[in-house]
Amino acid sequence: MFRKYFLREAKSANRDSLAFSFLLINALSWFFMTSNILNTLLTDLGGAFSQTIIVMLSYYFAIVCSSLFGALLSSRMQRRSLFSWWTVFGIVASLLPFLVVADSVEALAIISFWFGFSFGFGMPSCLAYFADGTTFENRGGLAGLIFFLTGGSAFVFTVFNLLADSSSSALLYMAIWRGLSLSIFRLTHLQTIEVKRSEHTSFRLIVSRPFLFYFIPYLMFSLVDSFEKTYLRFYIQASFGSGFFEFNQLAETMIGAISAIVIGIVADFVGRKRVIVYGFVSLGLAYAMVGLSPLMGTLWYFYTVIDGIAWGIFFVMFTFLIWGDLSPPGSFRERFYVLGSMPFFFSKIVEVILLPYTQELPQESAYAAFSLAAFFLFLAVVPLMYAPETLPEKQMRERELKGYVEKAKKIAEKRT
Repeated sequence: MFRKYFLREAKSANRDSLAFSFLLINALSWFFMTSNILNTLLTDLGGAFSQTIIVMLSYYFAIVCSSLFGALLSSRMQRRSLFSWWTVFGIVASLLPFLVVADSVEALAIISFWFGFSFGFGMPSCLAYFADGTTFENRGGLAGLIFFLTGGSAFVFTVFNLLADSSSSALLYMAIWRGLSLSIFRLTHLQTIEVKRSEHTSFRLIVSRPFLFYFIPYLMFSLVDSFEKTYLRFYIQASFGSGFFEFNQLAETMIGAISAIVIGIVADFVGRKRVIVYGFVSLGLAYAMVGLSPLMGTLWYFYTVIDGIAWGIFFVMFTFLIWGDLSPPGSFRERFYVLGSMPFFFSKIVEVILLPYTQELPQESAYAAFSLAAFFLFLAVVPLMYAPETLPEKQMRERELKGYVEKAKKIAEKRT
């Protein structure tokens, strides 16, 4: 199934699909790069909790505000021009630490704000461009491949940053990497980059029942994950050591990136809703198991695998697919993606705020913390029971029929 899927998509790939795929890989990996650089600069500055809160809140606040601004501006500005300015902002932001010395928390807050603004400004339009250039049949598989390549790019940068003598080399690498997006507009003429707007869509009209039935579970997961991740950081390091925690993070990232390809293809065949429900249920079971015996190391390996797969599911579904499926073409898809991505960045803000307090919780709190996480994750499935399937039933039936026909042909060939 997977081999035929990729062969079919490779044959149908055109210049536009390659363009928006590269734009997304470039922008998302640059987001991970900026987060990495900010952590490095914070460490050089001293890494106090007060400094971390100011810098990271500036970063995520800028992403949220610039995303809203970019989505509103997309109705008055051509997408090609918006993308050009977006990439220029990213190049300038990458070089900004050379101009503004990060020797104080105020200077670093300015750098982090510009990092966030340079990422969020064009991201809704880039995701809308992805939705406009794909169909229900291939959107999931391509989204999984983009996430996989994004993880690979971010991993290469992380290794490069560790081997570099200073952060200056990493910043220069970021500027060159972001600048490659600008060459897309100079060297190619993209046909589907502009879309005809059929109607005006306000934010109020976007918040419909189908939207809320997917938005609420994602918000619940994001809030639960923000608390658990901050607590897990201190709990695992205190119980099993820093080496185990670093292995846990690396393994989750690799598992999530690899599983994203399979997840995306499966979502194109069986539907989005079923895959999301599997993600919530499996992650809830993982938290329930570690909640029973948090000091058993074997259970944490199981949790690492499940959490990595779950993150692959939620990132592919709630970053690329659901909001693109719910938004009709030509109806300002940017605004669907802005509202749909809010839980992720809101949870990051909550995570930064909770950081000083979660380390003060005693290790005995692990039983209650993980059990509550399992409860809320199972509770998040309830709205999904009323959510409509965003993959058209016609597409699923046609693929099922094709599968039956192929099996019948194989049986007939064996008999003859």
